[in-house]
Amino acid sequence: MSLETKVGAFVLGGLILLATAIFLLGDISLESRYTVNVTFHDVANLAKDSPVKLAGVEVGQVRSIELEGGLAKVVCLLRRDVKLYRGARFTIASTGIIGSKYLAIEQGEPSQGVIPPGAVVAGVDPVSLEKAMTQALESLQSMLKDLTAEGPRGSLTQNLRDTVANVREMTASLNDLIETTKPSLEKGMDRMDQITAKLDSLLAKSDQMMTGLATDQGAVGALIHDPKVKEDVKQTIASVKDAANTAKDVFGRITQFRVWWNLDWRYEHALRTTRADIGLKISPREGRYYYLGGSNLANLSDASTHGTDYAEKNRIDGLLGFEKGPFDLAAGVIRSAGGGRLTVTPFWKSEFGRRFKVMGQGYDFGRNRVVNSRRLDHPHWDFGALARVTRWFGIGARVEDVQETKSYQTWANVMFEDQDVAYLFGLASFGAAGTKGRSKSQ
Repeated sequence: MSLETKVGAFVLGGLILLATAIFLLGDISLESRYTVNVTFHDVANLAKDSPVKLAGVEVGQVRSIELEGGLAKVVCLLRRDVKLYRGARFTIASTGIIGSKYLAIEQGEPSQGVIPPGAVVAGVDPVSLEKAMTQALESLQSMLKDLTAEGPRGSLTQNLRDTVANVREMTASLNDLIETTKPSLEKGMDRMDQITAKLDSLLAKSDQMMTGLATDQGAVGALIHDPKVKEDVKQTIASVKDAANTAKDVFGRITQFRVWWNLDWRYEHALRTTRADIGLKISPREGRYYYLGGSNLANLSDASTHGTDYAEKNRIDGLLGFEKGPFDLAAGVIRSAGGGRLTVTPFWKSEFGRRFKVMGQGYDFGRNRVVNSRRLDHPHWDFGALARVTRWFGIGARVEDVQETKSYQTWANVMFEDQDVAYLFGLASFGAAGTKGRSKSQ
């Protein structure tokens, strides 16, 4: 290799090293960036090339700090992939109490839009440590001045002296009071000792009396320990318990009885006639009831002028019913024939839903007879729905004898509670309980 070649290679290598040093040490970057200008009244010793951080992550540098219009304009060079939204806050922070300064950014809201390159935004001026200390010293001096200033009642120091003097006077007065009342206190303590001694004597006598009662010594002890007396007392207590239980049961029955009058008025559209059912619903306790009444009440001599009436008039109802949640199940005699009835309240958990009920009943399952020249040989099935307008009045519709004559009816129901009749039933149960008690005693 010739000398010229070696010199050329050496110079080329030196130029490459120089360019690399300039690139690393200088303010040169190949990364795509954009600028944002931030104005402050005071940059608080923020320097050029200080880092710019977003959420604690470095996203750029301070390119320059200029004075423009009486304000310090900080030119920030940010990475192109970093987007700042309007409403972002720019503040000057430090890595510690005496650490290096950097420009901190709190991101704005995306809905407000992006801050464009070259935009000028206002930063939040930092609080100068010197100014804060000066203000604190001024406040402290003002407070001390207020404490030592003469007022309507003197300075704070004088007030403290007066307070201490008043406490000393109060202590002296207490000492005098104690010395004055000391003889009376000593007499009171002696009196308490005498009362305590008398109480001890009384307790001792009480112990002796209880010991005597526990044995058969003495008139009272002998009476208590007499076997016959014990047996009489035991029987008396048992009788009192039985009487109390009977009275409790009887009076409970009197107040537990509930009675409702029930009236069903039905209009049969095909025959243009009405039917009526009336009865008593007697509930001796919650969840159980008896129903007694009459159905299809009418005059036997009445004749229908709009068709053939197959309903049997003046029938008897007698049912034993059970109520549980949305279900009301009853069985017994329906219109003088054996059968059962089920009433369901579908929306019973709702105050408004409890107004609506659906019912179905079946009876006379062995029916096989001729009524008005027609043979009826199927069970009698009825279905209906009722809506309560008020607590005592409801309206609905029903269809009766579905398998045979199938008559459609409009239905009105009236039900109200009768407390007087309930009281009479309670008294009747009272008499029954008294008779039962007398039979036991006999």
